[in-house]
Amino acid sequence: MAGSETVAPARSPWRDRLPWPWLVLVALVVCSTIVRFVVARSFTTPWIAPDEMVYGMIGESLWSQGTLGLRELPSPYYSILTPALVGAPLAWLELDDGIQWARLGQSLAMAMVALPVFLWARRLATPGWSLAAAGIVLAAPAFHYTGFLMTEPLTLTVVTACLYAMTRALERPSMWRYGALAAWATAAAAVRLQALVLVPAFLVAAIVDALAARDRSRLRPLVLLGAVAAAVTAGVAAVASLVGELSSRRILGAYTPVGEGAPLESGLDSIAWHAFDIALLGVGVAVPATAALVALAFSRRDRDPALRAFVSVAVGYVSLLVLQVGLFSAAYVGHVAERYLITALPLLAIGLCAWISRGAPRPRGVLLGTTAATLVGAAMIPIGQLAAPDTLVNAPTSAVLERLGGDDRARIALVGGVLVAGALVLAVPRRRAWLVAVVAGFGVGLASIDSATRIDDASANEQRAALGSTGADWLDEAALGEATLLVTGDRLWTATARTIFWNRDIVEVVRVEPATVPFPPVTSSFAVASDGTLRRGRAVLTRAVVVAPTTVSLAGEKLAERPAGDSEAPGLAAWRVESPTRIRWRTEGFLPNGDFTGTVSVTVYACTRGTLDITILGKSGDPVEARVDGITVARLETANGAAVTHRVPAPPYSDGTRACGFELDTAGYAGTTTLVFTTASVS
Repeated sequence: MAGSETVAPARSPWRDRLPWPWLVLVALVVCSTIVRFVVARSFTTPWIAPDEMVYGMIGESLWSQGTLGLRELPSPYYSILTPALVGAPLAWLELDDGIQWARLGQSLAMAMVALPVFLWARRLATPGWSLAAAGIVLAAPAFHYTGFLMTEPLTLTVVTACLYAMTRALERPSMWRYGALAAWATAAAAVRLQALVLVPAFLVAAIVDALAARDRSRLRPLVLLGAVAAAVTAGVAAVASLVGELSSRRILGAYTPVGEGAPLESGLDSIAWHAFDIALLGVGVAVPATAALVALAFSRRDRDPALRAFVSVAVGYVSLLVLQVGLFSAAYVGHVAERYLITALPLLAIGLCAWISRGAPRPRGVLLGTTAATLVGAAMIPIGQLAAPDTLVNAPTSAVLERLGGDDRARIALVGGVLVAGALVLAVPRRRAWLVAVVAGFGVGLASIDSATRIDDASANEQRAALGSTGADWLDEAALGEATLLVTGDRLWTATARTIFWNRDIVEVVRVEPATVPFPPVTSSFAVASDGTLRRGRAVLTRAVVVAPTTVSLAGEKLAERPAGDSEAPGLAAWRVESPTRIRWRTEGFLPNGDFTGTVSVTVYACTRGTLDITILGKSGDPVEARVDGITVARLETANGAAVTHRVPAPPYSDGTRACGFELDTAGYAGTTTLVFTTASVS
């Protein structure tokens, strides 16, 4: 209409300031945080021993005492940033409430990985596909670690930020960008020392970048960086020489095994299995898609510096990561340790979405070769490396294979899955390439749902097996004050770790030789003398309150007891002990509920004239042969279903200067209720 004016629709100022991709990104982070926190609330924490106990207790000490010890217990260095994240709520609240707040903090910390993923992918793909990359990462089963007091949540976010800084430093080197890279690498190492691999990975990535660019001059900035690194190394060595011996144990602390791992020849299979697991993390489609981008960069058909930097970092970091984790797992894990590989997830998601965004290029030789190599891995990897009851804690993605009900079916599923994934990447029409991302997202989402149910059951069962269904903080509830925990080797070491974690009144742990205990890592040991006294050289153990397994009876007054209940470990009892601490008698071979079969023993220290009084429950009706110091002294008959108290006399030479060894032997099955050594009265 003449004279009419077209009025442009008013634009909301906030939309100008905050474009839609950022709104979606914030929504992804918030939704991931909420969903993962809600799912984590069904898990039983702590589950992963001793890692969670270590980080939780160090975090408490950090916030309450300003130290990196295990509360009052000495400890080598483990980490600082993860304890700092989870420690505040644990130190300021009751443990149950503190764990919930720690879970929420970890859920947010891990969800924040979406930010560096989006920023990085945005340099290679459209905003939509950059958000898709972030979404695929957020859907991964690895995010279940937010429910536990572990380093994985911070590791994923901080290492991803470091890798992004690495690509920026490769694209356009400058001291500022090198400084940013160094800062992120330092932060990553402060989360988990495994991140030390980032330093050589950057050097490998720089070499790959120079090869892809066919430009040796790109390595020149590394000369100055190398000089700075050498100066820093020399300074650290000088300081270390002033304070003491320079060794891997001083540098790596509790992570010394990382620097003393298995030799290469013993870990080649493990390296191959972990390389295959990288493909499994990307549901079989991300690796060939990323390999296609590598081929584009090296063939110089795509000269985008951002792409070249991405593939250089992907090749350099993933290759060294697989080598590092493969060797470590061969020596200390025994199966695929996916949780140490999860920092490859962002690279896989970015590679897949950038491949789709750039038109899904298909260098057939590269795609066929990658698919063939993955197919060989699927055909050869032992299924037990990926899916077994003890692998869930380290490999949640492949846990779904257990649902197939056998190794043969799992093998068929692996091989078939690789073939379908390879065919999809090779044959899907370019305009339908988005289907590949849908398959990847759907695959990791299903694996995440499945592993959540498995972790829920596994964590609850682990807690029940170690501590039973009753209150774990029984000692604190008894309010007996500071106590020393006696470790005899009769209980599961995971039960010991959980007992220490849940009871803050335990301020010392003492081992009775020859018992060993992985947790806590620093403990003193005492030997049992013939009179039952705990000695170390000329020193004797003198404490007020001692907590010991119910397999031992201490000289003193029993103050509180936590029965074994439905656990798979003996119960615990707290004693106000005589000085010095002395064991009166000790049992070996009984089940936690007192049942036994075969041969069990009872050692009575400072043995005097008297009798071992034991109430036997007849369960099979078989007789029990009683021996003292290897000599048969009685045949104990207890009918099936009956309960009889038998008294086995101590040898006549018992004068209180030595120990007596009682043995009970049955070919059947029997139970016991009470067991006590009664000293004969002196007339």
